[in-house]
Amino acid sequence: MRVILIHQHDPDLHYVGGIGTFIKTFIKYAPPDFEVSLVGISADPTRRPVGRWQRLTVEGRPCDFLPILAARSTPRGRIPLSLRFTWALARFRHLIDVRDAILELHRIEPGLALRNLNNPKVLFLHAHPQDLRNPKTEVTWGKVPGFYFWLERTLIHAMERIYIVREDAVPFYRARYPHLSERFGFLPTWVDETVFFPMAEADRLHTRTQLAHDVGVDPRSRLLLFAGRFEGQKDPRLLLEAFRRLNGTGGQTVLILIGTGRLETSMRALIQQQGLSPVVRILPPQPQAQLARWMNVADCLVLSSAFEGMPRVVVEALGCGLPVVSTDVGEARRLVQNSVTGRLVGERTPEAFAAGIAEVLRQPPDREACRRQIAPFTARKVLAPVYEAYRELDGALR
Repeated sequence: MRVILIHQHDPDLHYVGGIGTFIKTFIKYAPPDFEVSLVGISADPTRRPVGRWQRLTVEGRPCDFLPILAARSTPRGRIPLSLRFTWALARFRHLIDVRDAILELHRIEPGLALRNLNNPKVLFLHAHPQDLRNPKTEVTWGKVPGFYFWLERTLIHAMERIYIVREDAVPFYRARYPHLSERFGFLPTWVDETVFFPMAEADRLHTRTQLAHDVGVDPRSRLLLFAGRFEGQKDPRLLLEAFRRLNGTGGQTVLILIGTGRLETSMRALIQQQGLSPVVRILPPQPQAQLARWMNVADCLVLSSAFEGMPRVVVEALGCGLPVVSTDVGEARRLVQNSVTGRLVGERTPEAFAAGIAEVLRQPPDREACRRQIAPFTARKVLAPVYEAYRELDGALR
């Protein structure tokens, strides 16, 4: 059974976004009879030349990889990466053997280059389409949402299955495309439980001392962790303003920011202006295993997003037994229970967010409660019906 994943992804890079993790985990847990290949991008065209198939190992699984564009996911240029990738897909389409293959997409745009193919196509949508109109979005389509929706109407009928990580987006799409209503379904985000799990207490204390020493902070400090893109959607300015207020209430608290993005320069300037440099550390994107170590030693994960789907970083943090303070966005309510697994903040102000963090820090974490909360969202449980759906589509090909 052949599955071709088509997305602007380089499997050799450490991503802070959820789609990269989705792709790697999909490959990792695919049944043994699934032959999975990836058409993506190359951040290092010297090592991974554009237009040349190569054999990689992705999460322990062999995978054929064809980079069709030399690019990185950030920073973004004047022409959206998704459109450049789609153009490259049309250019290199002749190199892709699609016979008896299911095509998997994570954006609608590459469907333009695949319009003449009769292969079953599966689309995963990682946000609510209405978020394009959110002033915090960094997606270029946010400037011309009408054109995006026209493109979507043109291409979505070719998708055999459409999975969405926001449950409230399913009725939205079913109402928008009633003749396709049976093709839409909710797919929760999952955690890879072989990576994100609680450490033994002795290991946790040792790792906390080691990581704190590595970044030059006192391991006795309270550690807040943010992991994500430094973009408007994640609203890091709200987090930094809240942290400034929190740190003014007494006690030593350190904020660890793991990620990258266009707002990094302005974030560093704000940190300097507010005198937060001694208690804020910015780290580049980390491998999943290293991110899991940080989640095990931190006291709280903080998510200040303006909008979300079902944030993977929250599921992963809870998998490590780490409580979460999050704005009330997307599917966060499904994961964060007040006074049990963290705190949902309804009011998007620095004062309210700081108060939510302070409340969580005042009580010892209930690591078992955090783990119980994400028990339905392990990779094997969530992906099993997806793989079964692929088998049904493959059966229709034969």
